[in-house]
Amino acid sequence: MADAQIRRAKALFLMFAGAISLMLLVLGLYNLVAFTDSVGFCGTLCHDVMYPQYTAYQASPHSRVACAHCHVGSGADYLVRSKVTGIPLIFSTLTDSYERPIPTPVRNLRPARDTCEQCHRPERFAGDLVRVRTTFLTDETNTEVTDARVLKVGGGQDEVARDIHWHIAANVWFVSQDAKRQEIDWVGVEGAGGYTREYIDPAATGGLTPAQINSEKRLMDCIDCHNRATHIFRSPEYLVDAAMVEGTIDKSLPFIKKEITDILYPAQPSLEQANAALEQIKDFYRVKYPQIYNTKQAAIDKSITEAKNVARLTTFPHMQVTWETYGNNAAHQESPGCFRCHGKLVEKTAAGTGPTIDVSCDLCHVELSQPLK
Repeated sequence: MADAQIRRAKALFLMFAGAISLMLLVLGLYNLVAFTDSVGFCGTLCHDVMYPQYTAYQASPHSRVACAHCHVGSGADYLVRSKVTGIPLIFSTLTDSYERPIPTPVRNLRPARDTCEQCHRPERFAGDLVRVRTTFLTDETNTEVTDARVLKVGGGQDEVARDIHWHIAANVWFVSQDAKRQEIDWVGVEGAGGYTREYIDPAATGGLTPAQINSEKRLMDCIDCHNRATHIFRSPEYLVDAAMVEGTIDKSLPFIKKEITDILYPAQPSLEQANAALEQIKDFYRVKYPQIYNTKQAAIDKSITEAKNVARLTTFPHMQVTWETYGNNAAHQESPGCFRCHGKLVEKTAAGTGPTIDVSCDLCHVELSQPLK
């Protein structure tokens, strides 16, 4: 009887210990998964690799949105997929064998319909938006220039969608044989029973077969245009203009924009060298404008401090990244953007080819006749 009680006690102890161990294991795995989904893991543990992206993210409109909300989203399927596809990335980080700069677009990024559109619903972004942009010249008085334009966002439900967001409301498919998706070779607008319209690049028709189209086509996604929605690398000129509008760089200081941008164009070999060069702006005012140097030292110091922040957001030599590395397809100043299709692809017709996709500026925006003051 005593032996049976001892065996029973041992069994109960082992069951209890096993249950506790299992609970600790599950808790540990949960915390590990949560940690690998955290902003800290993405931005600081992989500091060298993701430093440019993390720095740009901190200054972006989505700086309070966790990385995993966009790169993983909800659901177990993509959670598991993200961990599996992340294993080679960890290996390349540990062995210092990763690409510099990090290539884009992300090949296995989840469709925006499952992530971005949980907050940003294109069908609810209908109508027009007014955008006002203030810039400054590089003359002595930092002459202020303001322009305003109306963005024809359009959008709405499928049946009535128009203008820019029509591209998402409709089922628009495209083929790009370019790894960066900056060259689009074919576009098809899907309707009942097939494609209602097809557009082709005349220069690519010989090497693009129907089988290729069927196997390589991609449904147009928000991020095919808004590809820099978070990791936005702005130019020094853009950031200096924004700081002057906000007042963190004093626009009354003579030649302040020219002095800063001359130092930061092209990018300095290191952030330390950029900061040292920016400190020399004090010497410029001490020699050229001694009265301003004596009376506005606080404004000069504050402007230099903000200029160093501009340098921090634009200087990433270790990863070979500058503000020109990643183009923004939501416009056409920094990359082909809209012109990947508009003005390039021609309509495919029964008779051969028809007109080129309209490239008129007023398809997307209209300049206001009177600049705003």
